This record gives sequence, C-alpha cells and structure tokens, in this order.
Amino acid sequence: MIRAALLIAVALATVARAEPVTEVHYVMGTYYRITAEGDDVVPVLRGCFQDARRLEQVYSRFDATSELSRVNAAAGVPFLVSEEFASLLRRSLALGAGTGGAFDVTVGALTELWRESETPPAPAAVAAARDRVGATRVRLDGRTLELPPGHRLDFDGIAKGWTVDGCVARLRAAGIRRALVSLGESSVYALGAPAGETAWPLEVRGVEPEEAVGVLRLRDEGLSVSATFGGSGRRGRAAGHVVDPRTGEAIAAPAVAAVVSPSATDAEAWSKALLLWGAAGVDRIEGLGALGAVHVGSRVSEGRATRARKVFEAFRSPRPLTATVARP
Repeated sequence: MIRAALLIAVALATVARAEPVTEVHYVMGTYYRITAEGDDVVPVLRGCFQDARRLEQVYSRFDATSELSRVNAAAGVPFLVSEEFASLLRRSLALGAGTGGAFDVTVGALTELWRESETPPAPAAVAAARDRVGATRVRLDGRTLELPPGHRLDFDGIAKGWTVDGCVARLRAAGIRRALVSLGESSVYALGAPAGETAWPLEVRGVEPEEAVGVLRLRDEGLSVSATFGGSGRRGRAAGHVVDPRTGEAIAAPAVAAVVSPSATDAEAWSKALLLWGAAGVDRIEGLGALGAVHVGSRVSEGRATRARKVFEAFRSPRPLTATVARP
C-alpha cells in the first residue's frame, strides 16, 4: 500500500574507503530513502526521486488528476492509457493470475469501501463492491483499456515496488553497484552489498510495529514487507487495511509477510498474497518464483527455500527495532 508506514529497519554498514551518499525525500505518501556508493551518485539519486514523482502522477489514487483517477472515472468506455500505465497493468494482471486472485489490481471498489467506513461495512455493501471486482473483466488491447462500469483499479499494492525497480535499473545503468533503495521501508531493493560485507542486513518487524523478529541478509534482491495493520499497528481497529479480493473482507488477524524476489514489483504483489494465505502459504509463494518467504503471526514461519539459502535468521524472542531509517 502506498501509505504503508514503517515495516522494516535497516542496519547500514560503515564504509571505510568511501562514504555512501544518502538522500531521503517524501513522495507517494511516504519516505523514499536511497543510500548509494559510486562516482557522481547524486544526479542519479535525483533522477530516481524525479521518476517517483512522475509515477505518482500516473498511479496515485489520491490525486484526482492522476492517470489512474482519470481511468477509473472513465470506466465503461475505452480509454487510451500511457505505455507506463499499460506496462504495470499487464504485470499486475499476470501476477494476479499467478496467485489465483489473492492479489488483484481490480480491487479498487472494495478498498475504497473499507477506507471510507469507520466501522465494518454492511454485508450488502461488501457484496455490491465485490461484484465490481474481477481481473478477467478487464480488457487491455495495446494501450486501449476498457473497464466495466463501476470498476476501479488500485495500484497501492504494487506501485512502490515498480518504482523501486525503476530506480535500480537507473543505478545499474550509471555503473552503481552498491545501494539500498527503500520506499516506505516496505518496498526495498538491496543492490550489491556494503563494502566489506556480503549482504545488506534488514530487520523484519513483528506484528507489533516496534519489535523485530529476525533479520534478512540480501544481495541483489528485492524485498516487500506487508502487514495487516500497516506500520502503525492495530491501534484499536477491528480490521486491517488489506482486503481479500476473493471475499471482500478486510483481514483481521495481525500478521506480517516478507517476500524476497529478484524484482521488488513481484515481491510486493506476492507479499499481499502471503498475508491472505497465512503461514501455510510460504512454500506456495516460493513456488511462484519468490527467493524467500517469511510469515509472522502467532509464530514465525519461513519457506523451504528461505531455510535452504539461510537468508533469514529468526530471533529467539522479539527484540526492539535497532535502527530506524525513516518514520512517516
């Protein structure tokens, strides 16, 4: 989700031979932090931030003038979308099909309903919104998109990962080989590793937002961390901000899902599916192509590939988060 708050903490290694450059900007409703080492990195970082602001104008549901808002407003008639929009929509539809609809970019009518309701919406309202969800009803021919009347797209569950991947491509094209790209501290890419280290250490939070349950060590991999109640925790709420597109209901059980993938985009979609599938879904997520999967609920569960690669170290008991990169 674009408004996801603190979901991970990052312990940055000290680089002896060259100080890395770190910049933090507020974009997409959260903090975007990039740490990179290399020659003339500042213009490259600025390019990443500019790209994020441009993409916000494409995928934001908060801006009435964004391309997404205009597409949703035109539901029922053909709409010529940008190639940028069409590319992420195609990727989203493919990822949704792979998860059997657990991730569904057409969930907009449901997420809008739950966001606007101070108490759980009436079953009839949920059913009516659920009738306006379904990826198979989307028609995309080249750049011509047609949504059924009343249907709404919502890229909150994938746009940050897409933005992070674009930044990583920019960094690589500039010859930068050491960087940590973190958007909202929930969509991350670990490029290379800090000097003198083999990987970037990333603490994974527990169901309580100020506790850590373990640490992932990643190199040239993307990561997405999703939580039922976001970065601020439950705070008395009966249901979380993640809605199951198959049932129309918001998830109520506190949980955190962390997914490692070659792509931050794929990781973001898969972490939403893992929240819905629960602890039993860690191997299923890895079967889709994820390099690692960790689910945190009443216990911490990790997939077979995660254990085999030894990329995750679970703590014996939760610890306070030791490093905070940015707090919205």
